[in-house]
Amino acid sequence: MPAARLLSLDGRVALVTGASRGIGLAIAEALASAGAHVVLNARDADRLDSAVAGIRASGGSADAAAFDVRDAGAVTDAIAGIGDRLGRLDVLVSNVGGGVRKPLA
Repeated sequence: MPAARLLSLDGRVALVTGASRGIGLAIAEALASAGAHVVLNARDADRLDSAVAGIRASGGSADAAAFDVRDAGAVTDAIAGIGDRLGRLDVLVSNVGGGVRKPLA
């Protein structure tokens, strides 16, 4: 079997958290270019819609799922929704990052 076929993500569904910009968006773009249908996640729906539009404009397949990964119920609902809509979830990239914006002492 050719290596390109082994590494193909055709027909796979991937969820990438923190995907509206930066590293998360780059990961989502790479997965889409490898053939995956990518569900991008972020809290900012406007940025998320822009990111999805960019992937689609490049010929990729993508959807948006705006939810806060700190909310366990929202995560459960989102994953169930992906399963209902797309029939499967094959890849999860947990890319969300954060930082403390106050003094530690």
